[in-house]
Amino acid sequence: MTSKVQVEIKAPVATITLNKPERLNALDLEVWEGIREAAEAVDSAPGVRVVILQGAGGAFCSGLDVKAGSTLGAALEGSAGAALPRIRHHLAHLQDCFTRLERVRAPVIAAIQRVCIGAGMELALCCDIRIAAEGTVFAIPEVQLGIIPDMGGTQRLPRTIGISMAKELIYSARRFDAAEALRIGFVNHVYPAGEIPARAAELAAEIAANGPLAVQAAKQSIDGTFWRERDAWLAWEADQAAGPLLSEDRKAGMRAAAERKRADFQGT
Repeated sequence: MTSKVQVEIKAPVATITLNKPERLNALDLEVWEGIREAAEAVDSAPGVRVVILQGAGGAFCSGLDVKAGSTLGAALEGSAGAALPRIRHHLAHLQDCFTRLERVRAPVIAAIQRVCIGAGMELALCCDIRIAAEGTVFAIPEVQLGIIPDMGGTQRLPRTIGISMAKELIYSARRFDAAEALRIGFVNHVYPAGEIPARAAELAAEIAANGPLAVQAAKQSIDGTFWRERDAWLAWEADQAAGPLLSEDRKAGMRAAAERKRADFQGT
């Protein structure tokens, strides 16, 4: 397990912690892989009935680590025709890391604090339940970078908050607060910042007190239709994402994002 993603198992609860506090737990390739490995670890641990996903240092996740640069690397090299299949394959791999968390048999609670931006929002969407601290900043601002939300955002967000509201947030790239996240149904509850760990633990204990097989079967039943069609939807999203990733808009957007170095976005 990478040091950037840590797992603590105290059955019946497992805790997954994104551990890059100096970058507000921004995502790089190692973190993506760590999320997949963490999901596999909690699924293989006996007695786990609930999982809590949190970020170290009082923040949840500030999205892609712009300072670390694009995760695409060599996939962007060569002609557009040669690059497109590599980009689609790369995006599918990253999507699979998030999907593996979504497929964890036990319910997953996202304990969100301070920032939940871009791919951080898409990660939270892979969780069954989301609670947030007052003062948390949310946004899904990929279009500002000349790209689309390609980690399931165009598929999971409309199914969580409704198509029209998801379109508004994605098209506008605007920021919103925890109160609005609650109003539109992105999070289940909002609490004072200092209460989030305790509140997550309370909810986990409430769920864990019930029959584990019944809870897991309920999760499978609720999510079953979406899961059956999910892979095709995510493949479609990756196809739509590939073109913008080769565009001049993306290059300009990434440069602008790096120059802005906003504390609640780039994780600086």
